[in-house]
Amino acid sequence: MGQVIKAYMGLFFLLLEALLGMGIVAAGVQTSAARNYHSDIMEEIACSNFNEGVIEACIEQAAKEGYRVEIESAVYDETSNMQLASVILYYDYAIPVLNLFSEHEIRGMAG
Repeated sequence: MGQVIKAYMGLFFLLLEALLGMGIVAAGVQTSAARNYHSDIMEEIACSNFNEGVIEACIEQAAKEGYRVEIESAVYDETSNMQLASVILYYDYAIPVLNLFSEHEIRGMAG
C-alpha cells in the first residue's frame, strides 16, 4: 500500500515539474519574440530615416501584435544631421502555473 502512495506522489510531482518547466519555457519564448520585434521596429525606423508615418505605423502594428510601444524622436545636433529615437516596447510576461503575470519592457535607441 505504501508503494502505491509513493508512486502517485512521484507522478504528481513529475507532472507539476513538467507544467512548471513548460510555463518557464513559454515565458522565455515570449521574451525572445518581444526582443526580436523590438529590434525589427528599431531597424525599420532607422531605415525609414525617422519618417513619422512609419513610426505611427509601427505603433499601430505593435498594438495589433499585442505589444505597447513608445517612440520618442530626438535630434542629435543643431544642424539636424543625426537623429535618434528612443524605442520602448512593453510586453506581457506570464507563467500561468505560478500565477505570475507582469509587464516587462525593452528599451533601445534607433539611430
